[in-house]
Amino acid sequence: MTDYLVTYDFKDGASKQWEEFVDCAEAEGLLYVFHGTSKLFRLTNTTLWGVFSDIDAATAAFDKALSVAEKAVGRKIVLEKRFIAAIPTWSIRSDKNKAPESRWTKSTKFETCRAHQKNDPFFAY
Repeated sequence: MTDYLVTYDFKDGASKQWEEFVDCAEAEGLLYVFHGTSKLFRLTNTTLWGVFSDIDAATAAFDKALSVAEKAVGRKIVLEKRFIAAIPTWSIRSDKNKAPESRWTKSTKFETCRAHQKNDPFFAY
């Protein structure tokens, strides 16, 4: 399994399309909270990461999240740009970062990030 980074742009549209998409993306294994060496970081807007078997699986997860979000907002969400890449090495800086809290620390870095994204008000979208 490999970490993948996804960055994307939507054309302006339904007022809640970004928030709805982020909720749908989380269900497909794409998060905006990233686990660094010892801290969690909030990624930049319209950037997500996930752990997938290959690039096709990462792309399929994004596409499914987009489709589900479109149904939820009741209109087509226009995807202008998308870039998906494996991230074997990385460097990150974010003004929103903190050490993981024990109450949301899980057995994997991904599940720890998911728990913080869903529960920690510090990382609220």
